[in-house]
Amino acid sequence: YYLAQEGAIIVGIIDKIGGVINTEGYTFEEVKSLLEDRSSNFLEANNMMSFEEANEKIWSIGAEIFVPAAASRLLSQNQLDQMVENGLEVISAGANVPFADKEIFFGPISKSADARVSVLPDFIANCGMARVFAYLMEDEIEMTDKAIFADTSDCIKNALIKSHAINNSKTHISKTAFEIALKELV
Repeated sequence: YYLAQEGAIIVGIIDKIGGVINTEGYTFEEVKSLLEDRSSNFLEANNMMSFEEANEKIWSIGAEIFVPAAASRLLSQNQLDQMVENGLEVISAGANVPFADKEIFFGPISKSADARVSVLPDFIANCGMARVFAYLMEDEIEMTDKAIFADTSDCIKNALIKSHAINNSKTHISKTAFEIALKELV
C-alpha cells in the first residue's frame, strides 16, 4: 500500500493462500482496494490465483524490487535465482530473516542475494518498532506521529550512510551493515 502510494509499480503479491499478478502493474486504487476490501489478514481478490499457480509464476515476472514481508524464512535459492535472472535489483526486507537459510544471520541464500543485488537487511529495514520503543524511552521527546516517524527514518538513514561510507557498492550492503552492527555491539 505505502509503496504504491509513493509511486512504486506493484506487479505481484503472494501470500500463503494465493496471489495476484499484473505484469503491467496495479494502480494505486487497485492496491488500495486489495487492502481495504479484504475481510481477513489474507489476500482476497476476484482474479486470485491459487498459491501453487502464483508461486510458480511470480518469481519470474520481472520485478526490480522485491519486498519479502509476510513471514520469515520464505525465499529459496531457486526463487532468488529466478528473480535475479529477470531483472531484480533490490531486496528490502520487510520480514525478519526473509531467506530460507538454516542460519539466523547470513546463510548461503542471504550471501548469494547480497553478492548479486542491493539487499537492505532486515535489521535495518524492519527496525521500526524497536526504534519507536527506544525513542519513547528517551527524556523530553516530542510525542507526535511526525517526530516518531522522523526518528525512525533517521535511524534507517544513518545506518545506511555508515554502511555506504565503508562500502559504496550496490552489493554487499547487508554484509557491511552486519559487520558495523557487530562492531558496535562488541
